[in-house]
Amino acid sequence: MMRIILILTLATAACTPRGPIPVEVAMAECTERARAAIKPSGSVGIGVNSSGKVSTGLSIGLSSDFLTGRDPDEVYATCVVKKSGVQPTKPLTL
Repeated sequence: MMRIILILTLATAACTPRGPIPVEVAMAECTERARAAIKPSGSVGIGVNSSGKVSTGLSIGLSSDFLTGRDPDEVYATCVVKKSGVQPTKPLTL
């Protein structure tokens, strides 16, 4: 019975929403989101394994903010307020 109570307590704690994060942390995280609103991101990779086999990869990322044409400054400000509960203390710089 104690195990069940402990498991339920831990599960409930894991589902509890986090409180606001520091505004500096929110601004750093939200700068990346604003950057994704400006243009698609991508990467290309090539590699060779020990038996000589060549492998390649291509990745393209499109954010919903980019696809809908949202203003990066708006994306940044909205994101910071949502994460920290306060307005950004510095403007968006990319």
